[in-house]
Amino acid sequence: MSLTVTHEADADRYAAYDGDELQGWIIYDHAGGTLRLLHAEVPPLKRGKGVGGAVVQAILQELRETTSDPVQPICGFVASWMRQHPEYADLSSRR
Repeated sequence: MSLTVTHEADADRYAAYDGDELQGWIIYDHAGGTLRLLHAEVPPLKRGKGVGGAVVQAILQELRETTSDPVQPICGFVASWMRQHPEYADLSSRR
């Protein structure tokens, strides 16, 4: 699976696609200069297959490359995934 991340600003989300097929998305907002990741979603038929983690990783990599804002994982899935992948911890502590 090769994911492409698209920032869909009108929907306040980052979406991950495999070709034309939507694999998942993360809804966000900004608060006090911080990009808050509020909710991650993966279509039901994709769940339990590692798609959620791949989506989170792809989106965090995109954020690393496109913004200097600190990232705060509000979503429990994203927060848990980030704890398990400390190589992304720097995204939470940026200033």
